[in-house]
Amino acid sequence: MGWGFRKSIKIAPGLRVNLSKSGISTSIGGKGLTYNTRGRVTASIPGTGIRFTHSMKARRTANPVRSVVAGSSRIDSTTTDRLSKREQAARDFVAQVQSRTTDALLQYLLSHGVYVRRDELSEAVTLEEHQGFLETLNREFDATTKSIKLAVDIGSISLAEKEKAMLAVYEIERKCSANLGERGQLASEAVSLANAVVLWPKSPNFVAPFLAGLLGSFFIFLNSFPIGLVFLAVGFGYGLFSLKSFSKKRAAAIEAFEAANARFDSLLEVEISPRPALAEADDLMREKAIAFVVLTVVIAVLAGYHRTQDGHQEAAVPSGTEAIVASAANTVAQEQAGSQHPDFSWLVGKYPSDVATDKRFRAAFNHISRADWKKFVDRLAVNDAAGIQRKDGYIVGEGCKAHLCNSDNAAFVINATTGRGDIVFRETVDYSSGKAVVKSVTWKDLPLESTPLADWIQSNNNAPMSAAPVSTAPVSAPATQQTSFDCSKARSDAEHLVCNDPELAADDVELASIYAKAKAAATDQIAFKVRTRAEWNYREQTCHDRECLVRWYADQKTALQQIAETGNVAGN
Repeated sequence: MGWGFRKSIKIAPGLRVNLSKSGISTSIGGKGLTYNTRGRVTASIPGTGIRFTHSMKARRTANPVRSVVAGSSRIDSTTTDRLSKREQAARDFVAQVQSRTTDALLQYLLSHGVYVRRDELSEAVTLEEHQGFLETLNREFDATTKSIKLAVDIGSISLAEKEKAMLAVYEIERKCSANLGERGQLASEAVSLANAVVLWPKSPNFVAPFLAGLLGSFFIFLNSFPIGLVFLAVGFGYGLFSLKSFSKKRAAAIEAFEAANARFDSLLEVEISPRPALAEADDLMREKAIAFVVLTVVIAVLAGYHRTQDGHQEAAVPSGTEAIVASAANTVAQEQAGSQHPDFSWLVGKYPSDVATDKRFRAAFNHISRADWKKFVDRLAVNDAAGIQRKDGYIVGEGCKAHLCNSDNAAFVINATTGRGDIVFRETVDYSSGKAVVKSVTWKDLPLESTPLADWIQSNNNAPMSAAPVSTAPVSAPATQQTSFDCSKARSDAEHLVCNDPELAADDVELASIYAKAKAAATDQIAFKVRTRAEWNYREQTCHDRECLVRWYADQKTALQQIAETGNVAGN
């Protein structure tokens, strides 16, 4: 049993001293070019895995042992026909002989510091320093080569030839084992080097952190800053963790590869086949991470810059008929010196309902949220004959909601000089208690007290301009009437009107009685249910005033009476 030791010591950058049983050698150079004092020069292209090694002491003979060269090369049949059992047995015998002779030669060469793979074995047996030993295998390789050619050419081989070939194989294996060198560890170090290449860590993927950053930017755009910042923190944290983890694994992999490579170099004498090498010596992970951070931050900043802001505050009036809940909107942008404002004189004489959807009209109120703007526009559906007018340097207009002019109305003013406008509108929130809310959305430099809207508020019997509600005498709600439904659960405008109007309540009770008769007389109950649902939906969605309900109850009493008498639903 042989013994040995090896150690590679790094003296300085690009300089290593290799200690082994065979002596001391020095490796000079770094990535790209290395020279070993034993006469080996290695040139490579970093990051590609391309390497060329030349041993100045490894001289090839011009007249190698032909039988060994022939025996170390594979001899295969060119036929692709289907083989018989006899031919297949011959083919299996050929494979066995070639495999065992190749393994014996590889073990011998690796033990002498010659790194070679099976494909380049025929080149390795031409090395001059091993010709003396290979001459002793001449007769054995003649026997094996002859048997292999016979099996390949005629598709079969006699038992005597098989016996000669196997005896030659035994002798080749015996002589190779008896002449092994002191560098038998080279094979295991080559495996270690290949494992170090295979275990190179996978580069991190920043897609998941980037998606988390995009999601965080989306929440910031929706004005949900806490959620958005959480997603951004998760994205950045995960990306940083991935980068740190990859850097640690890569440093460990590089250290393992360099150690295995140094041990491999200390055993190597001649490198016929290229050793395992890293396909990627470096990468751009840090640059990719920086690009990810910069792109995510830019998107988040843009999302925060364009986020929507609500510039109003609202509060419900606790009791009384109406009170103002004032909310002042913050100024979105300061006026620039010498800037020109749009001319709103084209509004004069037009109806507010006609200009409500015009972008030029909307430009005066760009500080108003979409929700408040929709409520405001809904209350401009009905206008007076005068339309929009000019008054004291302001452009003034007002309107109300269809069928609800006594409760849900709105007004606006636009400063003809600055082009900025304020709005105020009333919204009934509870018909049974008379609770209402008056909202105002103003510019900071255009308070309601200084505009004609102050007169509009006074004329509508609202509280003064202070933000605090003013106490007013409570107005008692009308007594609840007897109806066919529970008025305490009334929700729609129609139900509230019926519960507070004696005549409508009486009509409701009478209609319920006629409905019961009509339902009993109807010949088609399914059609009757469909008709009832359709008429009830019409009342709930359309009737918001007393006149509409009076007409509806009259029409339904007539129709249901006809059904009760005839039973015909389709004609009514």
